[in-house]
Amino acid sequence: MMPETDDPMPSYGKDLERGPDIMDPRISNVSAGDGIGSALSTTNSSIMGEDVEPDAAGEWGPQHPCYPHLNPHVPVDSPEYVNTRIIRIRRDWLIKGDLAPTFSNLYPEILDPAGLSEQEFRRIIEKLNGELIPAFDPYGLRNIIDALLGLVTGWIWDDVGLTGIKSRLNSLEKWIEQWNLEMEKTIGTEDGAIPPKILPLRQTGYMTVKLLFSSYQGSY
Repeated sequence: MMPETDDPMPSYGKDLERGPDIMDPRISNVSAGDGIGSALSTTNSSIMGEDVEPDAAGEWGPQHPCYPHLNPHVPVDSPEYVNTRIIRIRRDWLIKGDLAPTFSNLYPEILDPAGLSEQEFRRIIEKLNGELIPAFDPYGLRNIIDALLGLVTGWIWDDVGLTGIKSRLNSLEKWIEQWNLEMEKTIGTEDGAIPPKILPLRQTGYMTVKLLFSSYQGSY
């Protein structure tokens, strides 16, 4: 018989990049300024009205909105792994809940020296949210019509890519590619600098917006 131990083995691996699971008030998830989301009445209370500790979200670490994460989309032995970092823009659940993926417009100031201004950042988030809400909203007229047509045609309507959500998401991915090309033309020509880049939303499952920037341009 195997000897019993007091400390059972964990059944899952720990994400070292994410850090420990700290229950914080998710201040960075609330859109700032003219955002659609409505902030809580106090930063020391949760959405359920319970008191929470206010010091966790302000601590520097992987959960901080300005924390530069390693680039997991390139090989670890590549120059891009050393020369680039990732900023994660979190979901803002106060805008549409779980009906559509929407993102916080709280500006990470670390992006300023990397060449992405606050005005341009807010324009990006406004564009993404403005396209994702009608694309994923199940109560939208186009999505209701697509659902009925899919049912009548035995989902052939969906298979051939005629649904509104597929066309909107494809157009959004093309817009992201075009934005990356424009930034590469403007900033990439300056002494071989690495321009900011929006990674495709499909790579993150629409859970975060990942902004890539040069590790030498971001001060951290």
